[in-house]
Amino acid sequence: MSTSALFEVADIVRSKNAGPYRITFDVMFTDRARYERVRDSGGLTPETVAKAYGLAASQISSFFHVEQAMAIKVTIVRPRAQGAAGDGDMYGCQHHVPLMKIQIPA
Repeated sequence: MSTSALFEVADIVRSKNAGPYRITFDVMFTDRARYERVRDSGGLTPETVAKAYGLAASQISSFFHVEQAMAIKVTIVRPRAQGAAGDGDMYGCQHHVPLMKIQIPA
């Protein structure tokens, strides 16, 4: 089965803070067919996100589809609290790379 990395299918994949203990991700599309492909593929799920980040599934705070916006929203527990020792990304804007690499079936 052929696959594509999420960044090859989505128009925008980004991360940002959702408070000091959470990071939220937005996956957005400008084309309904590509959005539905990802939504229905089984490639982007709470389980695949948890695996990409080395988290337990219980650390996925939310995962939902926004049909009107052709978007998928995911929120995870931050590996370290914002600004804590060892936090290399105070704004949470560089955490999207593992998400971008998730493989989406064709």
